[in-house]
Amino acid sequence: MKKSFSSFAVFIFVLIISLILTQDWFFSLSPLKELELKLIDKRFSERGQFDLKDKSLVTICTIDQESFNQLPEEFRKYPLNRKIFSKAIENLNKLGAKVIGIDVLMSTFDQFSKQNDEELISTIKKFGNVVLAGKINEQLESNNLYSFFGSKLNYNFENVYYDADSTIGIVRVVSDIDNVYRRYLPAVKVTSINKTVPSFGFAVVNKYLSLDKNTVIKSDDQYFYYSNKKIPKYDEHTFLINFYGPNNTFPTIKLIDVIDDKNFVTQDEVDYKTSINNFELLKNDSSLVAKVKDKIILIGSIIPEDRDLLATSISLNDVKGSNIMYGVEFHANAINNILNDDFITRNNKLNEILLIIILSAISFWSTSFVRKVKTKMNSLLEIINVIIIAVLIYGAYRYGIYLFISKKILIEIVPLIVTMLISYFGSTTYYVLKERKQSQYIKSIFSQYVNKQVVNELISNSDKIKLGGERKNLTTMFCDMVGFTSFAENKEPEALVNFINSLLNELTNIIFANNGTLDKYMGDAIMAFWGAPIETNLHAYLACKSAIEMQEKVKSISKEWESKGEKKLQIRIGINTGDAIVGNVGGEKHKNYTVMGDEVNLASRLEGANKEYFTQIMIGESTYELIKDKFFVRELDLIRVKGKQKPTSVYELIGFVNDPKAKEKFESLKIYFEALENYKLKNFNVAKELFEKSFNETQDKTSNVYANRCKFLIENPPDENWDGIFNLISK
Repeated sequence: MKKSFSSFAVFIFVLIISLILTQDWFFSLSPLKELELKLIDKRFSERGQFDLKDKSLVTICTIDQESFNQLPEEFRKYPLNRKIFSKAIENLNKLGAKVIGIDVLMSTFDQFSKQNDEELISTIKKFGNVVLAGKINEQLESNNLYSFFGSKLNYNFENVYYDADSTIGIVRVVSDIDNVYRRYLPAVKVTSINKTVPSFGFAVVNKYLSLDKNTVIKSDDQYFYYSNKKIPKYDEHTFLINFYGPNNTFPTIKLIDVIDDKNFVTQDEVDYKTSINNFELLKNDSSLVAKVKDKIILIGSIIPEDRDLLATSISLNDVKGSNIMYGVEFHANAINNILNDDFITRNNKLNEILLIIILSAISFWSTSFVRKVKTKMNSLLEIINVIIIAVLIYGAYRYGIYLFISKKILIEIVPLIVTMLISYFGSTTYYVLKERKQSQYIKSIFSQYVNKQVVNELISNSDKIKLGGERKNLTTMFCDMVGFTSFAENKEPEALVNFINSLLNELTNIIFANNGTLDKYMGDAIMAFWGAPIETNLHAYLACKSAIEMQEKVKSISKEWESKGEKKLQIRIGINTGDAIVGNVGGEKHKNYTVMGDEVNLASRLEGANKEYFTQIMIGESTYELIKDKFFVRELDLIRVKGKQKPTSVYELIGFVNDPKAKEKFESLKIYFEALENYKLKNFNVAKELFEKSFNETQDKTSNVYANRCKFLIENPPDENWDGIFNLISK
């Protein structure tokens, strides 16, 4: 419960960090915002261009270079002759245009003739379907400006023809932090006159829908409400333009073709001294007329020198620089969106946060789950986790594109990506810290019991440890020094302790070298076991191997010790295999990793039983069955230890089967084995003679023990139910 709570707490912390970094509650990270904006552009690229053909409600009347060049030489000056616009309004209405929006700021009167101003104003009033472009300039708005008629006009939005119809749209456009234009303003608040004025596109739509020219949007947290339309908000003041394609996606007609009627003389007509009159041709071309009739016509410049160019979200086949769009077409996209209810809905914050929570949980817990798989190839697990996160990130990206293309829903992808990455790194950090803590815990418990290699394996495979206690099949060893009391006589305490420490260190190193676990020291005695905490099927073999190597080490130390005039040094070892309880046992302040059980106690009894048979290493029957093919072993007896009713066969461990000395000793015991068979058959007289012969020839003290026992049994014959069991009285 504690572990799960800890990981859950980390998950909550990771989630909070993700929300703080992605939700702009306290601050905004510009790099993340710019990346999200680029991903919006990428979605437009993935979606591609729409073929508007005859579906567009907007046609652009372009003031292009050709139109400019075809103007009479005296007209080729900026600002353009207002007569041009009067002629365009007149002729477009003849072709059936429903609304005409002039995306040209006219902050000054005509430079050629006052009559041109009067004509333009008269034409605007005559048709009543013209929308002029206006601009907010607070400095100018605070001055007293005068219209053509001489009446005081405080606010004309930098368009001197405002009085003609008072239908004006503000051409202010807003860019994002990367200077790309993606959003559209429905209206602009003019603080100097305390009035909200429709933007250029909405002023045009007001005309098209026959709404009051001052109609502006209303809004709540999610939508702009306009006429009978609900426009999804992108932010508090704008909506996202659903671009139909890059520049030149909308149908166009050239301004020169519109104004070149029989009353207008173009430069070509002057040069070639012939009448061309493109407008007359236009009237008779049904496909061209279809571009104008009942449509919104936006008149605007597409001459680069006019600098009415905007970087937008959509480009042509991702070609660099192809996302540049003329301002007039920018307005055309917005207008067509409004009239066709063709909006992109931004995912609301609640849904976004819910999605962040879900993806954070999936990322955190899936990677955490993978790390629970135990393998020596941890790098492989990390590769799997990286693949999982990569798949999730790509899935979120593709899901965002799918919603955008199929449902016209915009979800923010970067917060999802950031969340998944933070969740991954959060779970990684938690795992590393948890592993480090667990490693330190394992080292603190086991470094004094097992060798470094075993500690490292436990750290790598911590699931192998069950400190609370478990039943396992183990091999236990007890080792004790022979005659310690007499050995310690006449020795200074410090010298004695130093010697014992040195001896125990040498013996412990052998235990560790054979992957044994040191249970405890008991004065001059050692208790160790094999098979825990690291499981192995070779626990009996490793214990026996350790016992033989320990005896060899003691012989080496004893020779050196005897050369100094000291007594011979010997140890006795008891080994037994069986089920035991192993775990961390102790009080709250101190615990010991130990083994308990009857089979463990038997190993202790076997160590003491060596005294009865004058042997050095005694093993139990279960150990014998596991190692008999790898060691030379002598059967000793069938005994019943103190406190037990069930007897057990015991054996002396002699040495490795490939050890010539062990083989020699084993072969020297042929008479002993023959004597033992007769002993089991109650042939005590024969057995006694053979045991005595074995002792005389090999000085085998175990044979002498049996010879004396046979003598006793001859003098005190057992009953017919004698089972050959020898009861050990002492521990």
